[in-house]
Amino acid sequence: MNTIRRSSFMLVICLVCAVAGPSYQSPVRSGQERRRWADLPEQRTAIQLSNAPDPQELKKDAEELAQLSQTIPAEVEGMSRGLVSNHLNDRLKRIEKLSKKLRDAVTRSNR
Repeated sequence: MNTIRRSSFMLVICLVCAVAGPSYQSPVRSGQERRRWADLPEQRTAIQLSNAPDPQELKKDAEELAQLSQTIPAEVEGMSRGLVSNHLNDRLKRIEKLSKKLRDAVTRSNR
């Protein structure tokens, strides 16, 4: 009688585990995050350093962005007087591209 109780108790536990097991879902992560968790700590730092942006290139881009942005107010004021610069649209696109590049670099360095 005692063995029947034990075996039925074990059967109930196994059934509960079998039913509850598939309902658990781990947090979904991107493939790169999963790989980062699987890597050893010394490998993680090497990966992070290789993805780090070049500081000299970022400085050059930031200086170009500052220089371009300084020319915009004068050109916009010229537009109010009827003088339209041919290069204003190109400069604005370049500013947008540089700012996006710098923003992405900051985002990557914060990870």
